[in-house]
Amino acid sequence: MSKSDEILACARSLFDVVGVARDPSTKDTILILGLVTTPERDLDDFVLEKVKGGRESFWRGFIRYAKPKLDALLKFIKQQGFSAELVGKLGYSPSGRPNLKHLAVAAGLGRQGKNTLVISPRFGPWLRFMAIRTNAPLALTGPGVYAKEENPDCKACQRCIEACPVAILQPYRLTDTDHCLAAISGERRGELAICDKCVVVCPVGERKIP
Repeated sequence: MSKSDEILACARSLFDVVGVARDPSTKDTILILGLVTTPERDLDDFVLEKVKGGRESFWRGFIRYAKPKLDALLKFIKQQGFSAELVGKLGYSPSGRPNLKHLAVAAGLGRQGKNTLVISPRFGPWLRFMAIRTNAPLALTGPGVYAKEENPDCKACQRCIEACPVAILQPYRLTDTDHCLAAISGERRGELAICDKCVVVCPVGERKIP
């Protein structure tokens, strides 16, 4: 087994889905990693912390469930003699550069749904993605490029659009991202209340930890 195969095997032992894509702006190899979020493994568990100048979110779910897996994979890749670094905070860049949803589609991990999320044939919209930038010679998976096209699983379905509480969701796009409640929809038990109505109503996939 080659070192590249060993890296992918290690990644697949830690994460629910694994793909490889190229950052379109830098041409760097990006290892795309996905974990299913469930009530038992809540990757959407955020809290607000007071910081100088305001408040910022604290990614408690990612730290609890994803960070140990990311640390293990980073260590393994480096042991094989290659560079490896997280893309942004905990493998996710708040700036959206690179766009992990686009890279996940390019890596063949799913297609974009009408709710604008990546819809996996197996896990539906419940995957949460993170990424590692590496110089390991990993072969691309999937089509290799992002394409915005109709998802066959969404063709006859409007559930997510009908469920949007602020009516800003249209097929495959948000008409007003600033008013999307997916980021913050108020306080809940002193934590962030994340709107997930367009995710919950999606009939595709299963929400079980493999």
